Amino acid sequence: MDFDDVEKKVAQSGSELVELHATVRQLQARVDRHSLVIQVLKEWLLSQGGFSEEEFLERLQRAVAQKANDKNCRKCGKAMSAKHNRCMYCGEPRPPELL
Repeated sequence: MDFDDVEKKVAQSGSELVELHATVRQLQARVDRHSLVIQVLKEWLLSQGGFSEEEFLERLQRAVAQKANDKNCRKCGKAMSAKHNRCMYCGEPRPPELL
């Protein structure tokens, strides 16, 4: 590899790095917007008096647990690949709501 090849690789790596930084900035801005929307929705729901913050947090925890369980086979409990419609271990079909 000669000097010109090295110089081209460095220039290419630099431009890829700039693109990655821009992508990370865009993703961070997106997360910040989503966070703000979620916070406003939470405050609005709590202000309506339908339930307390503790109940909100309990529901949130249940949703997190359900999402984790949805990634596991209902028959054998092993993790199911999103690439397959059946469990790789026992052959159980993926539930239709997860397709």
